Amino acid sequence: MANGDVVFFGTSAIGLPIARELNRAFRLRLMVTQPDRRGGRNRQLLVPAIKHFALENQLPLLQPPDLREPELELAMRRIAPDIAVVVAYGQFIPRDIRDLPRFHSVNVHFSLLPAYRGAAPVQRAIQNGESRSGITVFELSGRMDAGPVWSREEIAIRPDDTSATYQQRLGERAAPLLRRTLEEIIAGTIQPVPQDESLASLAPALEKKEGRANWQLPARRLYDTLRAFSPWPGLFFQMEKQQVKILVAAVSQREHRSQPGEVLALAPGGMQVACGLGTILEISAIQPEGKKAMSPWQFSLGHRIPARLS
Repeated sequence: MANGDVVFFGTSAIGLPIARELNRAFRLRLMVTQPDRRGGRNRQLLVPAIKHFALENQLPLLQPPDLREPELELAMRRIAPDIAVVVAYGQFIPRDIRDLPRFHSVNVHFSLLPAYRGAAPVQRAIQNGESRSGITVFELSGRMDAGPVWSREEIAIRPDDTSATYQQRLGERAAPLLRRTLEEIIAGTIQPVPQDESLASLAPALEKKEGRANWQLPARRLYDTLRAFSPWPGLFFQMEKQQVKILVAAVSQREHRSQPGEVLALAPGGMQVACGLGTILEISAIQPEGKKAMSPWQFSLGHRIPARLS
C-alpha cells in the first residue's frame, strides 16, 4: 500500500473503479457523497453508489446536504489528509474544503482539458463526432474545470461507442492513471501545468428536449446524437401523439432529394428517413412510449406510420 491519506468525494457509479483503486493503494480515510434522495416513478429511495461502496468496505462516510456544514471540515481536520479526490460528486467544493488537505484536491474529468469543461464532457464529445477524448487529473480551483493539470491520457472514441460504453472504459482507465498521479504528487516528482484558456470549450448538461430528432440535421449528426444520448435522454420523435425512441440506427450510403423527415422506405430490415444535406438515417429498432422494443416494420403492422415524421 502506498503512503497517503485520502478523502474521496463522489456520488455516481462512474467513480467506483477509482474508489476501488484508492482503497487498494492508499489509506482511504473518508468517503463523502450526496444525501439519499427520492426519485423515479414510484418515488423510491435512491442511494448513491459510493455510499454502497463505503458501507460494503466499512469506510467512514458522510453525506452532508451542504459542504459548508462544520461537521465535514472538522472531520477532515481530524484526519489531516494528504489529498482529496473528487469524481462526479455533483456539488461545488468550497475553497476551505478543497485547500484543506496537504496537497489540496484533485478532480478526475473525462475530457482532455481545457476541451469540454462542464457537466457532460463525454456526451458532448460523442455528439460532436470526436474520434478521441480522454482523462484529465487536475487541481480544483474556484473556476469550473479550470485548474492546473497534473496528468492526462488520450483514449480513442470508437465509431460504435455510446456515452455508456465510453464512460465505462474511461472509468477503468482513470483508476491506474490517478493512482500513478497521486503517488507522484505525494512524492513531489511532478508539477501541475496551467491550462491554455484559448483552447477552452464547454460541455453543458443535457436537457431532455435535446433528444427530439431534428431531421434537418445530417444523418451522421443524428447518429452521433443517438450514441451520445444513450442511455439518456435518448433520440426520439413523435408519432400518433406518443414519443417513439430510436434504439438502433445507422447512416445509409444512399442519398435523397426529398424533404427532411420523409419516410423513404419501410421494410422488415428497417425504416429509411430523409435527413439534411441529402443524407438518410436507417432505423432498425424503436421503442414506442410504454411498449417494448420492436422494429419499425413490427410497429407498422398495428399503427399507421406517416409519410413524414415530425
